[in-house]
Amino acid sequence: MPLGSRALEILIALLERRGELVSKQDLMARVWPNIFVEPANLTVHMSALRRALRDGRDGHRFIVNIPGRGYCFVASVEAPKRGN
Repeated sequence: MPLGSRALEILIALLERRGELVSKQDLMARVWPNIFVEPANLTVHMSALRRALRDGRDGHRFIVNIPGRGYCFVASVEAPKRGN
C-alpha cells in the first residue's frame, strides 16, 4: 500500500526520534508547517500509516499512541547492510 507524502513525513519524524514521545503539536508543525489544519488530519494520516505498516496485526506493534500527548515508534529498526 503506497503512503502519501504526509504519512511518510510522519513516519520519518517518528523514526528520527524512535523510542521517544513525539507530541501531536510537533508532528503537525513538521507535516503542515506554517498552516493551520484540524487535528483530525493527523489522525487520518496516522491511520493510513498504521494500515500500511500492518500495525497491531500478528502481534506486531510499531506505533503507540499516548492519549492526548502524542505518538511513539516502538519497534526496533535495522538498516540494511550495504555490500562493498
